[in-house]
Amino acid sequence: MDKRNLWMISALVLGMAAAACAPRYRAPRLAPAGSTGHPTALIRFAAEVEGQRQKGRLAMDVDGSRARVLFLSPLNRVVMELRIERKRALLLNRRLRRYWRGDFAGLVWRMWRLRLDYGELRDLVFNPDGSDALRDRGGMHLDVEKDPATGLPRKLEVSGPSTRLRLSVLRRRRAAGALTYSGGLEGFSRAELDQVIAYED
Repeated sequence: MDKRNLWMISALVLGMAAAACAPRYRAPRLAPAGSTGHPTALIRFAAEVEGQRQKGRLAMDVDGSRARVLFLSPLNRVVMELRIERKRALLLNRRLRRYWRGDFAGLVWRMWRLRLDYGELRDLVFNPDGSDALRDRGGMHLDVEKDPATGLPRKLEVSGPSTRLRLSVLRRRRAAGALTYSGGLEGFSRAELDQVIAYED
């Protein structure tokens, strides 16, 4: 076996080991009857961005101006974690042990070539009327299929000049308590956004 093949196999084994060590996603504890808690949703997404395809699942928890979005692998491992505070974003790649801080709208533009701020994305998923404000925005087309029982969006398709993003809400619940972030940045190194973003097929 030549050195190049040995290096490729070693890199593959290390990558699989790192993915296996990533924390497994666990659904949040549900809010007891009569308590408020905060909304949470499990979402499947598929995007075509400038000819490149992405797909996966997101676990999204929102609590007012704060949110957490977990990007999940097919094995239900947390690959990336996005923490949102109003307009600011912190993206952590658990497999690569890297993080990026910056503007949330800029992150969405880089990932999906869409002009969406946090409040607009939150309302698209959790507000029955959240899609109305975006329907007439220039350069963006929006199709929404609502759940007849709740009036909340069940399937959304947002498209632009070079993008088509489809979101399917698989489950909505109310999680117990306020949204909290667990863990700091110990063991992570700061990096450029392109060095942090990773997708799992």
